[in-house]
Amino acid sequence: MIRFLVAAMLFLAPIAARAQGTTTPGTTTPGTVTPGTITPGTVVWGLAATFPPFEFVKDGKPAGFDLDFLEAVSKTMNVKPDVQSFEFKGLVPALMGKRIDAIISGMYINPERLQVADFVPYILVGNQIVVKDGNPLKIDGPMALCGHRVAAPVGTVFEQAANKVNADCKAAGKPALIQLALPGTTTCALALKEGRTDAIIVSTPTAAALESETPGSYANGGPAYATDTKIGIAVLKGNTALLDAIDKAVKAVVADGTYAKLLAKWNLPAGSSAF
Repeated sequence: MIRFLVAAMLFLAPIAARAQGTTTPGTTTPGTVTPGTITPGTVVWGLAATFPPFEFVKDGKPAGFDLDFLEAVSKTMNVKPDVQSFEFKGLVPALMGKRIDAIISGMYINPERLQVADFVPYILVGNQIVVKDGNPLKIDGPMALCGHRVAAPVGTVFEQAANKVNADCKAAGKPALIQLALPGTTTCALALKEGRTDAIIVSTPTAAALESETPGSYANGGPAYATDTKIGIAVLKGNTALLDAIDKAVKAVVADGTYAKLLAKWNLPAGSSAF
């Protein structure tokens, strides 16, 4: 009799636990998806709020396209979004250290990052030189930056772009750039406005945001270039369960029209859609 009762309790315990809504890693309950996340039912998103219009601080809180987009993706996945802020250079280490589940921070997909992370692309961007309104130095492209002060956000593809222009200037026998590596796009934009730099290199959506939000302050220094760069949501390499779940949710957000509405809301340039 005792053996029978023990066996019955062991058999019924998992059923009772499921009925009460408890979860274990890798399992789900109705209305909750937990594919490869740190905490069941939650996706911890990491971002650096220094890259408008994707993410920036407004009224003391992160705002921007990526914030709205992650909310829509999380809702489609039926998970709770937990947003954590970092310096941009700390995002990949946080992902590798499993302090966050995913990065959504205007992150460019490049070979170095693909060594440690897998990506779901969601935006196409280009590089844009931005100068003071009226373009007093008549900067009309990368080679026109030779000999001038150029700021770019540290640890980003824009800093790499400035490095390349600097090398090209030297190779052409022209004066080198006077480079400023500053912490974030917003800091670069402020430096330009205050006259501490002659130009900045940012993304095409960022340039559009700066010029629309602060009319009379900024202008493009020539046409955009390298316009086929992909931005993506990053997850730890090999976490295929979460990668597939996010990819499926992103496609659903695109299909139901939410993605297009967010592109319009944040004034992203034509050609920004990755779909």
